[in-house]
Amino acid sequence: MNRILLVFSALMLSLAQAGAQEWQQFGIQRFGFVFEVPPEFELLHRSEDGDGAAFHSPDGALLAVWGTDVAEGDFLPQVKKQISRDEKEGWKFTYRRLTREWASYSGIKDDQIRYVRGITVCGNRAAMFLMDYSRDQKVAYDPVVTRMVRSLKPEDC
Repeated sequence: MNRILLVFSALMLSLAQAGAQEWQQFGIQRFGFVFEVPPEFELLHRSEDGDGAAFHSPDGALLAVWGTDVAEGDFLPQVKKQISRDEKEGWKFTYRRLTREWASYSGIKDDQIRYVRGITVCGNRAAMFLMDYSRDQKVAYDPVVTRMVRSLKPEDC
């Protein structure tokens, strides 16, 4: 019983420390969206045109966020094309929710999990993020992904 209490206390302490760290606000004004980047992630690269950025964490997780133009009614077909490209690279998707306004899908490849989220913003634009992380980190990253999904939203359209 003491061991359970000790493990529970350590878990609560780590969650409190993680919650105390600041998430970074990230946005791409041209595409009219904002997004929160987890505190342990550092900027790895920003695209030359300013349409996206890549971040990495000390544990090896990768995060990409970008904006893109989409022709009217083309968001869903564009997402389906991305899924097809990922499947050709060996990703096996186990979750898909696709609508005309937003899309989420996730799957596995080797020891990695990929989660992708996209939303339509400002009419003919879309905001997307993709995160790859180790299957061993699934439990730790589930609440992180949930927060990122909730934080991806239009701004100043």
